[in-house]
Amino acid sequence: MAALVLGVRADAQPARPCSDAATELAANSGTWSGALAATVTLHARGLSLRDALDRLGAQSGVPLAYSSDLLPLDRPVCVVADRQPLGRVLATLLEGTNVEALLVAGKVVLAPSTSAAPREAPKVSVLERVIVTGSAIAASRRPLAVGVEVIDGDEIRRSSYADLASALDTYVPGMWIWAQSAGSLVAQYGGVRGASSFSTSYPKMYIDGIEVANPLLVTQLNPDAVDRVEVIRGPQGSALYGSDAISGVINVITRHDGTGPSGARVRVSSLAGASASEFGPSPVPTHDQRLSVRNGTNLGSAGVSIEFGQTGAVFPSAQSRQLSILGDGRRVTSSAVLSGTARLFDRRAGVGNNPLLEGVGTPWVDTSASSGPGGGTGRGGYDDQRPVMSTLRDGDQHVRLYTVGGSAMFATHGVWTHTLTAGVDGFQLDNVADATNPFDDGVDATRRGATGNGDRTTLRASSVAQLGGASALPATTITLSVEHSVLRQRSTVTDVIAPAGGERYGTAVEGTALLWNHNTGALVQASTAWRDALFLTGGVRVERNDAFSGNDRYPILPLLGGALVHAFGPVEMKLRSSYGKGIRPFQTPARFSFNEYGPTGIGRAGLDPEVQTGIENGVELYVGDLFSFQATRFDQRATGLIQNVAVAVDTQLRGGSLERRMRFQLENVGEITNRGWEMQAGLRRGALGVSGTFSTVDSRVRTVADGYLGDLRAGDRMLAVPARTSSLSASWTQPRWTLALTATRAADWVNYDRVALARDYTGADGAQRDVTGARLRSYWRDYSGQTHLRLSASRDVGHGLTLLGLGDNLLGGQVGEPDNLTIRQGRTLSGGLRASF
Repeated sequence: MAALVLGVRADAQPARPCSDAATELAANSGTWSGALAATVTLHARGLSLRDALDRLGAQSGVPLAYSSDLLPLDRPVCVVADRQPLGRVLATLLEGTNVEALLVAGKVVLAPSTSAAPREAPKVSVLERVIVTGSAIAASRRPLAVGVEVIDGDEIRRSSYADLASALDTYVPGMWIWAQSAGSLVAQYGGVRGASSFSTSYPKMYIDGIEVANPLLVTQLNPDAVDRVEVIRGPQGSALYGSDAISGVINVITRHDGTGPSGARVRVSSLAGASASEFGPSPVPTHDQRLSVRNGTNLGSAGVSIEFGQTGAVFPSAQSRQLSILGDGRRVTSSAVLSGTARLFDRRAGVGNNPLLEGVGTPWVDTSASSGPGGGTGRGGYDDQRPVMSTLRDGDQHVRLYTVGGSAMFATHGVWTHTLTAGVDGFQLDNVADATNPFDDGVDATRRGATGNGDRTTLRASSVAQLGGASALPATTITLSVEHSVLRQRSTVTDVIAPAGGERYGTAVEGTALLWNHNTGALVQASTAWRDALFLTGGVRVERNDAFSGNDRYPILPLLGGALVHAFGPVEMKLRSSYGKGIRPFQTPARFSFNEYGPTGIGRAGLDPEVQTGIENGVELYVGDLFSFQATRFDQRATGLIQNVAVAVDTQLRGGSLERRMRFQLENVGEITNRGWEMQAGLRRGALGVSGTFSTVDSRVRTVADGYLGDLRAGDRMLAVPARTSSLSASWTQPRWTLALTATRAADWVNYDRVALARDYTGADGAQRDVTGARLRSYWRDYSGQTHLRLSASRDVGHGLTLLGLGDNLLGGQVGEPDNLTIRQGRTLSGGLRASF
């Protein structure tokens, strides 16, 4: 069918910045007819091209068909049009893209210009890409004074990443997650620019802007459902995101697109393989099945992604299986963009019988205690009894996570844009092991796995005004935001009833602890830009948080920063600097869920919150699409860091039996400093892409708190924080096949010798030793690290079919990270098929 060309084409040029007089419309090419004559009004100040096009389509009632292969949809645009022809507004938005608006059968198709040679869509500069983390609404990263890393969903799918650790370790310098043990359901962060807590450092986490109740439980990603992952490191994100963002923020943005350019609505993939193991029957079978269904257009879309996987026992009884379901929807109207997300994640894993603990017994358990003063044989019975093989907890560990919520963005014909986000995120735990404890569950059979549930309800409203923008005046953005969240936590805990009468031992009984926390925060932030080159940002957030008391009840979280951007021919350079402050209460879900003695026994009286302040200075260089380099120097000071200190060994009655168990107490360590460098670089030439990251950190104790009973001293390095982390990736991408090779490594850290600690605690060598408090220092040892090698490949064989191949942990290391007791999955090889139709 013949097409009538009703647009104008401009020569390629960069997107015009909002801070200049960039809202002028393209010259009118004449009389518009048909659908392109429809009258529209659009006020787009910094919107992504995709959102601007979608608003035009919804307002005019004219379907707009476009492809991400031809348009830089992440590019910010600045257009102010009042009652103008649709064709003229489209011509303005499409300047520099080599794309025209064609009228075909009553629809508007954005297709390659007929008056120029075909070419690829112009790439969006890294600084011009629109992101949602670091600002109240989606905006260009150009003015941001903090470093923000973006992991694209296509990169995640190309490398077949299914776990969060692999993706973050590869692409985000300064952030490291230890590879999980086969039976572990809890993430272990080696550090986020050093330590912000003891063994429980973690960033605050969001899924589509909905706050996650317990970030340590989010360990898996379904690549088919992820659009991108955005990451801020350091306390600078606290002004926008509030308490608990002390070490950074991770925002997982899921897909909300419709049918792909190929027209495929359904994607099915199946991977199966096996891994080697030195600690159990080998090979260990593994498989992963995925189904993704997407439908709709740019004005309304919906999708669902389902993933199911299983892994055999890497060591005895350490098998696991998981199910993930994520649904999404998006609707664009003339004045609003509405989106919704629903997520369910369910994972079970065997507790496992760690073979490295063979011959290590349980602490003394006397089943003869029943009557008479003292309630049992007392210390003499303990001395006469030799340890037996560990009796681990029975049954599986089980974690269930869920998220449901949505957001709405409302555009006005003035300078204001309003957003509203509401959602609930929750978790359920059953018999889940505490991976941060130096004593393995198999060593102390009296320890109970975490059991309980919790949920966080969040409601957030933001309004952003974009003022000025004329060439003689600075452009100013004002952000106002209010947020309220309610956290409910319920956990099974142990209460110890003091001995009465002539009894010698207390009695342990199980109970339930319930904790509620309300947090209300308000943010005021202003950013100004001069000639789209100099950017200054200042803001402050004030909260009322039930988790704090005294002077900390109303924390004030400031942010100050600036950025300078300048172009030298094809080279763009950005200098940035920012200061921020973050705070974290001691009663977080990560601590409450795994503290067996509940909120009343969780720590010493007057426990201070964890506070971190710091500054970062960075430089970024970009040479078109060819090369990029970023370097950041950070200097942070943390006070009040909390450690779960082993303070004593108790003997108590439970069910008529005497149990010997370790007693832990949360204590403030004192003050530490986190100082270091982060660097990353990328090179892309044709089909070849190479990228790498490198970071160094010195996380060190400066002073210890009065009355601190733990094993750290001034001058010590923080435990389990690697001094260096690095990654190197290379990919080769062709129209019908891809190949990606990645190497990651953490090096040089100090942690416990957990095997020796287990043997001495249980007396496996014939004599039990006191392993509490400062005595734990004798169990410290150095770890050098291992290199993780990963290879993925795909080959399009036609008819919608693609062959898949994956090799993970190709060097085969299973022990040594983050300690000498954790056993990881060995060398894994798998292959499969993906079908799209």
